[in-house]
Amino acid sequence: YIVLYGMDNTQFIQLTVDVHDLKLKDEECERLSKVRDQLGQELEELTASLFEEAHKMVREANIKQSTAEKQLKEALNKIDVLQAEVSALKTLVLSTSPTSPCHDLPGGSKAPFKKGHGRNKSTSSAMLGSGQDLSATQPIVRDCRELDSLLFSEFKLWKEEPSLERNSSFLERVYSEDIYPCLTFSKSELGSAILEAVERNTLSVEPVGFQTLPVVKASAVECGGPKKCALSGQTKTCKHRIKFGDSSNYYYVSPFCRYRITSVCNFFTYIRYIHQGLVKLQDAEQMFWEVMQLRKEMSFAKLGYYKEEL
Repeated sequence: YIVLYGMDNTQFIQLTVDVHDLKLKDEECERLSKVRDQLGQELEELTASLFEEAHKMVREANIKQSTAEKQLKEALNKIDVLQAEVSALKTLVLSTSPTSPCHDLPGGSKAPFKKGHGRNKSTSSAMLGSGQDLSATQPIVRDCRELDSLLFSEFKLWKEEPSLERNSSFLERVYSEDIYPCLTFSKSELGSAILEAVERNTLSVEPVGFQTLPVVKASAVECGGPKKCALSGQTKTCKHRIKFGDSSNYYYVSPFCRYRITSVCNFFTYIRYIHQGLVKLQDAEQMFWEVMQLRKEMSFAKLGYYKEEL
């Protein structure tokens, strides 16, 4: 027992202490202290482990980011190189004529005009006398061209918002003056189907092989044959045939009809390039003259001039 007394020896507190209980409490405090220390150590170890793992993840992420940036830079360089090559190829192709199986077609126009000049020479010879030196009297003729302001303005207006629809004044003129006359054949229904396929870019033109052909069925007579043009109905040697999309029906066409079809295809190919934004290295005037060259090909085609592949 513990008894406390005041100054006047008056007893005011009396405590009863159980020594065994104190010992148990001391042991419990010591145990809890050890648990606290152990938890603190485990917490420090866990924190250190988490920081180490976080640093490791950051390092790996930085390495991956660096690798990805390097690969992206290499890919962009490759894209730039490929775009430059594509642009160079497009410039090379479009500076002559769009993808055309008859890219040398305009050459066929020179012979008739040379013939005309030949007749002028003979006329001049008759007027000037036989003793006159013809080479000294004939003028030097050179090819010239002049931009038509109306046609150019229609083309520029169309180029601002290019569309393959026929409602623009530019395409209306080309359809009425070149495309419709060029694709007008004796077989009008087949001609209309060809125009529709050309507009949809689903027409195929391929050469006819020299293999022995099977007997033509009655249902395929309208498709013509190696000796009969399906468009004109005339007996002609047909070295090419056409088909629509995935159809299994082939239509044999003569060189003249094929030339008229391909000249229209060339025009649509080029304006489709413009519509898709693929013609970037040419200004409006260069594009305009390329279009005029393609219209010139269609004009020769509808008048009957063509080049035949030998």
